[in-house]
Amino acid sequence: MVGVVVRWAIPYDNGQRRQSPPTASKGRRIRAWAFNFRVRESPPQPVMPSVEERIEALRRQIREHDRRYYIDAAPTVSDQQYDRLLAELRELETERPELVTPESPTQRVGGEPIDSFRAVEHRERMYSIDNSYDPEELMKWARRCFEAIDRGIESLGREESELDDREESLKGQRGAESTEERKRIDTRRKELRSERESMLEQAEQEGYPLLGGYAVEPKVDGVAVSLRYEGGRLVQALTRGDGARGDDITHNIRTLRSVPLVLDAESAPEVLEARGEVFMPQSAFERVNREAEEAGEEPFVNPRNATAGTLKQLDPANVARRGLRLFVHGWGEVVGVQSELHSEMLGIASDLGLPTNPRAQQCASVHQALEYIRAFESDRPTLEYGVDGVVIKVDRIDLQERLGFTSRFPRWCLAYKYPAEQATTELLDIDWQLGKSGRVTPRAIMAPVFVGGTTVQHASLHNVGETLRKDLRIGDTVVIEKAGEIIPQVVRALVEKRPADAKPVEPPKRCPSCESDLVIEFDQRREQDIAVWQRREAEGSVEGEGPEPLSPLDETARYCPNPECAGQLKERLIHFAGRGQMDIDGLGEKVVEQLLDAELIGGYGDLYRLHEKRDELLKLERMGEKKGDNLLAGIEASKTRGLARLLASLSIRHIGSTASRILATHYLTIDALSSASVEEIESFQVDGQESGIGREIARSLHEFLHSPRGKAILEDLRGEGVTLEEGAVATNASGAFAGKTLVVTGTLQNYSRKEAEELIAQHGGKATSSVSGSTDMLLAGEKAGSKLAKAQKLGVRVIDESECET
Repeated sequence: MVGVVVRWAIPYDNGQRRQSPPTASKGRRIRAWAFNFRVRESPPQPVMPSVEERIEALRRQIREHDRRYYIDAAPTVSDQQYDRLLAELRELETERPELVTPESPTQRVGGEPIDSFRAVEHRERMYSIDNSYDPEELMKWARRCFEAIDRGIESLGREESELDDREESLKGQRGAESTEERKRIDTRRKELRSERESMLEQAEQEGYPLLGGYAVEPKVDGVAVSLRYEGGRLVQALTRGDGARGDDITHNIRTLRSVPLVLDAESAPEVLEARGEVFMPQSAFERVNREAEEAGEEPFVNPRNATAGTLKQLDPANVARRGLRLFVHGWGEVVGVQSELHSEMLGIASDLGLPTNPRAQQCASVHQALEYIRAFESDRPTLEYGVDGVVIKVDRIDLQERLGFTSRFPRWCLAYKYPAEQATTELLDIDWQLGKSGRVTPRAIMAPVFVGGTTVQHASLHNVGETLRKDLRIGDTVVIEKAGEIIPQVVRALVEKRPADAKPVEPPKRCPSCESDLVIEFDQRREQDIAVWQRREAEGSVEGEGPEPLSPLDETARYCPNPECAGQLKERLIHFAGRGQMDIDGLGEKVVEQLLDAELIGGYGDLYRLHEKRDELLKLERMGEKKGDNLLAGIEASKTRGLARLLASLSIRHIGSTASRILATHYLTIDALSSASVEEIESFQVDGQESGIGREIARSLHEFLHSPRGKAILEDLRGEGVTLEEGAVATNASGAFAGKTLVVTGTLQNYSRKEAEELIAQHGGKATSSVSGSTDMLLAGEKAGSKLAKAQKLGVRVIDESECET
C-alpha cells in the first residue's frame, strides 16, 4: 500500500459541491480541500504461458496421471478430466504440428497399419521358465541352488577336489607311506561328505536360506514381451518368439497407457531392456467380447488368447481400444544401472515409471516362499488378471549369473504352477494324424467341454501304447485337463461309467495318406533289456525268468516310411517355412496347400525355383502382386539362415532346434557333418562336456545324410544357393582367444555385437552375455556401462575391438 496526500480546489455552485475535480473558473469562489487517501497496488498480472510451455505442462500432467493410475493404483482425476487434458493437448499440437514429438501422449496411436511383422534378434536371449507343480520339486530346486552357490559347500567341494588330486598323484606308488596317505585321504573324504550332508540337512530345515534371499511374484497369464529404452525413450518392443528372435510390435505396445514412452528419471539409463507380461484385465476382456458378440463376431475364449490376438493386430488403432496392461518382471540388456538384487531392480523400474506387480515380495527362505504360494492361491479369484502360478527367483543378481542357464531355462528361477483344472466329457472318436516326420499320432475327438479357460474338443493321445495303457474306448466318459494349462490331455477313462456299446481303439496299419504299411517302434529301454537278457541267456550266465516280451503296451510310435508320401510333404513344407526354422514370411499352411494343389512345388528345392513361375503364382486365389512378391522375397532371404536352422527345418527324426544348433556349431559345414561317423556324432564334446546328442539322434541324422533322398535334398538346396554352413567357418582352435570366454558390451565402431561374437569364435573363443568369475576378457566399446564396472571389479581383462583383428 502507498500513502498519498492529494490537494485540489473545489468550486461551489449554488452551495453544491461538484462531484469531480474542477477546473478553476473566473468569478467563482474556490475552497481548498485537502485529504489523505491510500491507493492499493494492483496485483501483478499473470504472464500467460507460451504454447510450447502449455504443451509441455500438459504432457507432464498426463504422464503423472498415467503413473498414478498404473503404477501407484491411486488415480487423482476422473476419466473425463483425463480425457479433457488429452483433448487440449491434441488441439494445441494440431495448431502447432512442429511441436509434436514421438514421446507425446497423443502419439501412442500413430501411423498407418503395417503389412506384416518384422522378426528382430534379441540383444540377450529371452528364456522360458521351468515349472513345478509339487512343493517337493520346489525344495529340490532350492537345494540345487544352495549347493551351487553356498560358500561353505563350495569350500568343502574345493577340499574334495584337492584330495582327488592328491590321490591321483599317488597312482603307481606301492609303499607303506603312500598306502597310509590313501587311508588319510579316504578318511577325510568321508568326513567332508558327512559335513556336507549335515550342512544340507540344516539348510533344508531352514528353507535353504541364501544371501539376499528369494524374490517371489505372481506368474501373470499373458504374452511375454521385451521393451527397449535408450536414453529413457522407448525405441523397440519385441515378443519373445523363439527366444533368439521375436516380432517387432513397437507400434502396438506404444498404445498401452501403462507403458511409458519416456522414463521418468531425469538421468534415465543409457539402455534398459525391460521384460514383462502383457495381459488383458478381466473387465476389458468382458467388454471386448461383448462388443464382438454385438458385431456378430466370434468372441475370444480367454484373456490370454485375447491378448495374443490383439498384439498380432496390424493396425495399432485396434490395439488401443482393447485395454491391454503390462507388468515388468525382468531384464535383458542394461547399461547405466547397477543393482545387487532383482527386487531392488523392480523398485528402480517402478521409480522410472514402469509398472511392476505390487504383490511381488522378498522371502528369506523357500519355506516363506511356500507360505506365500499357499496364501496367494486363495487370492487368485479376486484379481483383475489371470494368474497360473508364482515365480520364485534367487534375488541376488550376481548369484543368478553364477547359476547361469540351461539351453531353455534360467537355473535361478522356477515357476510354481497350481494344479490344472479338470473336467469330464465323452470320447466320441479317435482321429489318426500324419505329421511332418511321418509319425501317425492318435488324437481324441470329444464332446466340447470348457476347461482351463477354453472350450476343448481335441486332445493328443501321444501313441498307441498310451491309449492302450489308459484302456480308452470310443464312448467312454473321460477326465481331461490342460497340461501346463496349455495342452489338453486325457487323464483317464471312468470305467464305472462305460456304456455297453463302447468300442475298443483300432490302430491303423496303413498310412492314412499313401496307404504304405506303417512301421512300429517300441520302447528302446525295454528292447535293450530283452536283448541283454537274451545274450546272457545264450552265454549261460543268467538263471530264472527274463523280462516280459514286448507287447502293444510298449509301442511308442508308428510311422510311414515312404519319403514320397504326399501327406508328409505338406507338413514338412509348413515346418520348413516356420518361424523357428527357415522363417519364410508369407508361407503359411494355406499358401502351402495352394502351391501343392496347383503343382507349383513338390519339394524344398522347388520353393527356390518358384520365382520362375511368378505368373502362375499370381493367379492363385487371393495372391495379389504385392503378396506374391513379398513371398518370393521371403524365400530368397531364407537362403542365408545358416546350417543350424536348415537342419532343424528338414524334419529329420529326433533333430530339433537344440540338437541342430549344437551340431552346426561344432561341425560348421554340411560336408564336415556328412563325413562324420555315427560314433563321432554321438561322442563329440562341447567345452569338455558331452554334447548331449546321443546315439539315437546320431543314428537318425547319419541315416538321413547318407540316404539317396537326403543327399538329393541337400544337393538340390546347394544348387539353389541355400547356405549349408554355420556362421564363421574358419574357426581357429589355436587362435588368440582359444578356450577363452569373452563378453561383448558397449557400442563398437567397426562391428555389430553379433559380428564381434563371430570374430571371437573365429579366433577360438566363446562369447557369452554376462560377466562372471569365469569370464576371461571383456570386449568393451563406447558407453560400456555396468558390465565394464563389474569386469574391473572382478579383475577381468578389458580389451578393445582392435585386439579382435590382430
